[in-house]
Amino acid sequence: MWKNPQTIRELLERNMADFADREALVSVSYRTRQWLRHTWKEMDEQSGRLAAGLADLGVKKGQKVGFMLTNSVECYTTYLAIHKLGAVFVPINVRLVPREVEHILEHSDTDWIIAGHDFLPLVDQVRDRLNIKTYVGIEKEGQELPGWVESFSKLMSCTGSLPALSIGPDDEADILYTSGTTGLPKGVVLTQSNKVACGRLIGTSCDMSRLHCGVPRLQNVFPFFTSSGCSSVMMMWLYFAPVVILEETFDAVKTFEIMEKERPTAYGGAPAMFVFLLNHPRFKEFDTSSVRTLISGAAAMPEEIIRKLQAAWPGIKVYTTYALTEGGTGGTTLNAADMFTKIGSVGQPWAPDQEMRIVNDQGQEVEPGVVGEIVLRGPNVMKEYYKNPESTAQTLRDGWLHTGDMGRCDEEGYLYFTDRKKDMIVRGGYNVYSVEVESVLYEHPAVGQCAVVAKPHPSLGEDVLAFVVPKPGEEVTAEALQEFTRDKLADYKRPRDVRFLDSMPINPTGKVDKRTLKTQYLEGKEEGSDGS
Repeated sequence: MWKNPQTIRELLERNMADFADREALVSVSYRTRQWLRHTWKEMDEQSGRLAAGLADLGVKKGQKVGFMLTNSVECYTTYLAIHKLGAVFVPINVRLVPREVEHILEHSDTDWIIAGHDFLPLVDQVRDRLNIKTYVGIEKEGQELPGWVESFSKLMSCTGSLPALSIGPDDEADILYTSGTTGLPKGVVLTQSNKVACGRLIGTSCDMSRLHCGVPRLQNVFPFFTSSGCSSVMMMWLYFAPVVILEETFDAVKTFEIMEKERPTAYGGAPAMFVFLLNHPRFKEFDTSSVRTLISGAAAMPEEIIRKLQAAWPGIKVYTTYALTEGGTGGTTLNAADMFTKIGSVGQPWAPDQEMRIVNDQGQEVEPGVVGEIVLRGPNVMKEYYKNPESTAQTLRDGWLHTGDMGRCDEEGYLYFTDRKKDMIVRGGYNVYSVEVESVLYEHPAVGQCAVVAKPHPSLGEDVLAFVVPKPGEEVTAEALQEFTRDKLADYKRPRDVRFLDSMPINPTGKVDKRTLKTQYLEGKEEGSDGS
C-alpha cells in the first residue's frame, strides 16, 4: 500500500506497482471474438495507447464521452483510457431505443461517442440532432465501419504520449443514468473520490482483502453500462485487484462452462440469475466446486433462494447487498456469517464510512421494527443529479441521500428491505410490500420465478397481483398458491390474482422488469390465469 489512492488513475498506478505481471482480466474481445487474458501491465499499456489516441482526436479533461458496448475486454480498456485523460464516462444502455439514447446524449452534453459496431445504426438515427465532435466505432470482425466514424483499432495503435494533467478527488468521473422507473432517467454524477470509496467500501463489506497470494477470481455478468458493472465490480477490481472473469451475456449453460474452465472462487449476480442457475436441468452436469462465495446484488434476495443456494453449494458463503446508483452503489451488505441468523435482511451499512437511518415522511428517525424510508450518508454518495437541481435538492437533504426505498431495522441495526415507495401496494389502506409476498411464493416447490405488483381495484384502490413462472416440469394452480399463502400472510397481503407466464421479463441489471409486466399485462390488458 505505497500510497492512499484518491482517483481511478491512482488505483491503476498502485496495481501496476504491486501486481504488474499478474493476471487481471479474463473476457471476450468484442473485436476478435477471442477469449483473452490480460495482466495489469497489459491493461495499463492498452488503455494508455487508447488514451493517447483519444487525446490526438481532441478529448480533454472534463469532456463527456458516451459509451455503448456489451461486456468485453474493450469495456475495461476504454474506461481506464477515459479516466487517464480526466474525461467523464457516460455509459448508455445498449437496449434503449433511439429516443432514449438521444435524451441521454443531449442531456449529458456528451462531446464524444465510442460505440460498438452493432450499435452504430442506432446512433446514426439520432446523430443529426446531436452536437457530437467525433464518433468512434469499435470494429467487429468481418464488418466494415461506416465512413462517419473513426476507427477504435486505429486509436489503439497510437504511440504518442499522454498530456500532463492533474486529476483530483473532487473531479467528476462518471454520469450514470438511472433506469427511469420513476420517470425520465436522471444523470447521477459521481466524482473520483465517490468511485474510489465505492470500491473500498463494497469490497470491504464482502470481506475482500488486497492479497499478494491466494487471489480471488470473481466471475460476473453485470452489464458494464450499469452501476453494478462499472461501479461495484469495476471499482472492487481496481481497489482490491482480484481477477475479474467477465461474461459477455447471461446464459446459464455458458455460465456453468466458464465456471468449470476458469475456476472462479466467487460469483456475482442478481437474485433472478441465481434462480435461473438453480432451476436449470443441467446444473449438476458441471463442476462448479471452485465457487466458495456468492455476491447477490441489484434486488432483494428472497429467503427461500438463500436456502436453496446453500443446498446446491454446501458451505457456500452468500453476501446479500442492497445498493443504488445514487449511493455510488452504496448501501448495506449482509455478511455471509449472518445469512441464516438474519435471513431476509440485507445487512448493515458498509464499514467504516457508510451510515444509514430509517425515517418517516417528516424526516424523523423511527424506532426499530417500524417501516420507513432508507436514507444513507457516506463518501460514495453522488455529488448531484446532472442539470437537475430540483431533484438533487429533493434527494440530498441535510447531508443524507433519500433513497425512495422502504425498509425497517431490527434492534441490532440490520436492515430489512421492504419495497420501493413507488412499488408499495396500498390495499384498502393497508401497506403491502411486494418483497414479502414474493418471498412466501418462492417457498412453494413449484415456483421458479415470481413478481408481485399492484393492480387497480374499484373499491380498495389497489390489489395484489402475482406473476408466476413455474419450474420446468412443474404444474400449479392459482388456487393452490393462494391456499399456500393462507397461513403465511395476512389476508390483505395474499394475492387475489395469480397469473402464469412462460418467462419473466428481466432488465439489464438482472432485476425482474415490473414496469414491463404492468405495461404488457395490465395496460395492455392481456389475459392471464386469474385466481380471484
